[in-house]
Amino acid sequence: MKRHIFVLLVCSLILIRTNTFAQAKYYPGYVIQLTGDTLRGEIKKNTKRDYDNFVKVAYRKSEGNDIKTFGPKKIKGYWVDSTTFVTRMIEEDLVFVKRMSCDTATTVVYEAQVQYEQVGEVKVGTDYYFEKPTKEFVKIKSKKALKYIEDNKLKHKKIEFADLGIK
Repeated sequence: MKRHIFVLLVCSLILIRTNTFAQAKYYPGYVIQLTGDTLRGEIKKNTKRDYDNFVKVAYRKSEGNDIKTFGPKKIKGYWVDSTTFVTRMIEEDLVFVKRMSCDTATTVVYEAQVQYEQVGEVKVGTDYYFEKPTKEFVKIKSKKALKYIEDNKLKHKKIEFADLGIK
């Protein structure tokens, strides 16, 4: 009897630990293909390790459907949980960048996360970019990006699903 209780206790702890560390969930969203077609469904978002969202996107039509994974060379971008990720060229690499502002008629601020090696350890850093109406894409300092967004709060709001005209 004690052995059965011990086995049940260990199994329960494993299940609790697994659920506690589950960090990625599916949210309503869409993927924009290179052709311009939109795939509406659910997008996997990792809330604990943001870097994953900058590397690839996992899409499914709905729960139980096949999961398709796209990198920045395969799609124009994606939208999930009020956040838009688009592909841009940074240092000769096509990558996903997060749009920090939604007024696309003026300068747009993007966040990029990049991996780098420091003393034999791989780390993740954040860079910021301006995209001007001329489509010029320029790296800027983080303080300048955050100040620009702060100064233009009314134009640079969080992007909501309804703002994109999607139901």
